[in-house]
Amino acid sequence: MFPYTVHCSPRTLVAGVSVGAAAVLAVLSAAAPVARAAATLENGEIAFAGKLLGKRVIYMRDPDLRGPRVVPTRGWAGEPAVSPGGRRIAFTRRGRLGAQIWTGYTDGTALVQLTSGPHDFGPRWSPAGDAVVFARGPAGARDIYSVLADGTGLRRLTFASSDDRFPAWSAQGRIAFVHRTRDAGGDIYDIPASGGRPRRITRGAADDRSPAWSPTGRTLAFARDGRNGRDVYLASADGSHVRRLTALPGRESEPAWSPDGRWLAFTHRRAGRRRLYLLRIGRRPVSRLDSRRLRALGSSHAQPRSPHWQATGADPVVAAAGDIACDPADRNFGGGLGSGRFCRHRQTSDLLLRMDLAAILAPGDIQYEDGKLWKFQQSFDPTWGRLKPLIRPVPGNHEYEDPGAAGYFDYFNGLGQGTGPAGPRGQGYYSFHVGGWHVIALNSECEQIGGCGAGSPQEHWLRADLAAHPAACTLAFWHSPRFTSGRHSAEGTMLPVWNALYESGVDVVLNGHEHFYERFAPQTPAGAVDLARGIRQFTVGTGGRSRFAYVTAAPNSEVRENRWSGVLRLTLQDQGYGWELVTAPTGRVGDSGVGSCH
Repeated sequence: MFPYTVHCSPRTLVAGVSVGAAAVLAVLSAAAPVARAAATLENGEIAFAGKLLGKRVIYMRDPDLRGPRVVPTRGWAGEPAVSPGGRRIAFTRRGRLGAQIWTGYTDGTALVQLTSGPHDFGPRWSPAGDAVVFARGPAGARDIYSVLADGTGLRRLTFASSDDRFPAWSAQGRIAFVHRTRDAGGDIYDIPASGGRPRRITRGAADDRSPAWSPTGRTLAFARDGRNGRDVYLASADGSHVRRLTALPGRESEPAWSPDGRWLAFTHRRAGRRRLYLLRIGRRPVSRLDSRRLRALGSSHAQPRSPHWQATGADPVVAAAGDIACDPADRNFGGGLGSGRFCRHRQTSDLLLRMDLAAILAPGDIQYEDGKLWKFQQSFDPTWGRLKPLIRPVPGNHEYEDPGAAGYFDYFNGLGQGTGPAGPRGQGYYSFHVGGWHVIALNSECEQIGGCGAGSPQEHWLRADLAAHPAACTLAFWHSPRFTSGRHSAEGTMLPVWNALYESGVDVVLNGHEHFYERFAPQTPAGAVDLARGIRQFTVGTGGRSRFAYVTAAPNSEVRENRWSGVLRLTLQDQGYGWELVTAPTGRVGDSGVGSCH
């Protein structure tokens, strides 16, 4: 039985087929989820806006009532929305230039401004986490827009001469929003995420606001004004089966679903005081604040508002590509935008901004032509460096064009620092964990580190590291591939490393150096197919610098692709992994599949 499944057209399975240097051997398919068991999402922290020393900030708080933490946003921030994968947050940031939509990771790193403002509000994520919907315009004349999570692809979705706000994006691909005219209250409509004619969901004299889709997209929670205040209601996706959830003294608004669909967070306001509550959804409306179905989330001191519930428990995702950033002096540099098939590192970095990532693996030749620090700062840093806190690199041959890879270590570890995210200076090999996976970063520039042979410092360290971390699933990455259909190979220099990895049951190897994508069947260090214990090698030299031709079809090579730059997205499960080659600039998937760990 095969320990993996691939998803590609018949023309993509090309192992053993003779090809010319310019042949194109993989077929681009529309983006689709890899066929794998989905992780069970759990209820995580609740993000909300509140005040701190008179300034509006974003907090995140565990529902078990541990103290809140502040998400660093570098300015006035509100209206938070946590991404479906639970790692990023979109929010509205205000300043002297108005209000714009920003994103970042929940620890405050990798902050990116998505929109220009000056009147942009209320962001919500797409189900895939690759785009954001928001309201734009002055009060009374707002419309709904969407934008990709890298800040490109801005699109207007509503065009009415009225006020559209409070957008919410469902798992079914529809965007709900509140449509309000001058002569009537607000009603909830929805439209396809691709645009189209709005469909009315609620109607009547009551003012409806703050729609929030359930995790399945089949039910809508919203707030409705009544005679005695404002309460939270539920309705089916088409507006039928409306029922009341709260009948409390005061005004409830801004409902937010828990990822498991069993609870709602909402804002409650009474006598000028605002608090957050958690409601366990039941058949009857809750009418007392001391109900067993209600839990207060903190006090009213911060004047909390705009809650949004984080999902946790998703399998971690890493992205990988090497051979990335052009030399600023390259004639195709184009201010970092590139030209033709050259210098497309901006496009590949944009792909990363559309993903929820646990780490980014960069298998060498990260900065051309010689890896000097000033070139990192001018070329790599404004593109891939936007996600620098997530990057785990290894050096390639171009990094060592600067003696000792000084610019490489100075950029990733800090000027003159002996160690850091790139490992010890002078070695460049290290290991870490992503979820339940052990990940090993190695240096294939063997002459720079005392060799890579049996008994060499790196090989000795590697065997000790493997023995100390007997994980169920292990991945290793370095620059030069042992197996390739191109011209550049580590040949025998990394054979002792392959031997150590194979003996320890390592599952996946990632390389760069060849400026194309190639996937091999699981194989032994000698290159024999071994579906039981073999290591699958991916070559991902697709980071944007340029693209290479093939020389031949190497034995056991299953897929080769050199038409696009892109990144490999790996979903790391407890007992297996899924892969997708995500191509730039569209994000379409050129190869995908799943594999099992040994």
